[in-house]
Amino acid sequence: MEPQPGGHAVIISSVEWEPLWQGQQEIASRLAGMGHRVLFVENTGIRAPGLPDARRVVHRVRHWWEGLRSGGVREVRPNLYVCAPLVMPPFGPPWRRELNRYLLLGTVRRVARRLGLRDPVVWNFLPTDTALDLINLLAGPTSPVVYYCIADFSTLAPNRSALARFEPAIARRADLVFAQCDELDARCRQWTDRVHQFPFGVSLEAFRHGEVRPLPAELRGLPHPIIGYVGGLHRFVHFEMLAEMAARKRDWSWVMVGPVQEDATAIRGLPNIHLLGPRQHGALSDYVQGFDVCVVPYRDVDAASAIVPTKIQEYLAMGKPVVAARLPCVERFNERHRVLITAPDQPDAFLAGIENALVAADDPLGRRREVAQHAGWDARLAEMLELVALTRK
Repeated sequence: MEPQPGGHAVIISSVEWEPLWQGQQEIASRLAGMGHRVLFVENTGIRAPGLPDARRVVHRVRHWWEGLRSGGVREVRPNLYVCAPLVMPPFGPPWRRELNRYLLLGTVRRVARRLGLRDPVVWNFLPTDTALDLINLLAGPTSPVVYYCIADFSTLAPNRSALARFEPAIARRADLVFAQCDELDARCRQWTDRVHQFPFGVSLEAFRHGEVRPLPAELRGLPHPIIGYVGGLHRFVHFEMLAEMAARKRDWSWVMVGPVQEDATAIRGLPNIHLLGPRQHGALSDYVQGFDVCVVPYRDVDAASAIVPTKIQEYLAMGKPVVAARLPCVERFNERHRVLITAPDQPDAFLAGIENALVAADDPLGRRREVAQHAGWDARLAEMLELVALTRK
């Protein structure tokens, strides 16, 4: 393959290509649309997988097997290639890192050669030894390296001492560090002053207000109000609070769109909670348009202090009222824009917030959409690419 005129990029992702669409996929897709040849390396992890990860592991093995028949990579859209390598968990003993170098680096090296990658921009989203090995493998003599710090992984990684060694090394190895919020900005500035704050943006093309489309079949006939959530049902979702609120408001419909990633026993089987599972990113706005109020029902815990829920911008882009837990990043966002209702992660207070949102469901001045317009991915990525271009050696 001949190099593309738009250049080359590698995304060392912290998520799989599917089922949850996040900033990594957005950046990869937009770069590919601009003519760059993009290699997306699926999540190599920060811990050993457990029982809740079984489905993800099965998908990884299936994609790895499919990739073997196409040279270790699958083309998901023009210019965009996804590699799903088999890999041992990071932060292990020396023999495990050596095995990873043999299994993972060998696969990725062959894929990079097959795609003809030359001095790609390397966008890394993981603070692990495995990610550092990939950076050193893929970065050419003039390659800019970006560390995009999107979470405090010390709250997720079981081997915090190893992470404390490798994250500083990755931050110092990077030409640029992009941080999602103030907390992560301060964290990265311990190791480098090349830090710029860029929260994930919103796809204004995918979440368009005013374009009325048929409601998904699952929403038709549901009693109103419909209280909706879009995103992964992960460890920060307050399942017990949701169960209590649904029990108190049995005539309301509670709709959850996204993969179940943690034990959701507390809300399973409740007659007015509807777990719809994951949907394609392009279909999410069809569901959001049917919600009367959109929620971010997270636990307000220390481990969630650096979370920036991208879904808030998606809700706002659709002009929907939003009730969100009072996480630090959410509170700062609302101090600037005054477009959310925030509430403590307690059933009484959160329900009161939803009831207030139902009264103020209309957005006559378009303030919600106006705020989201300033977070569009086109403008956000353009700013990032200007900084990347300045680092080209």
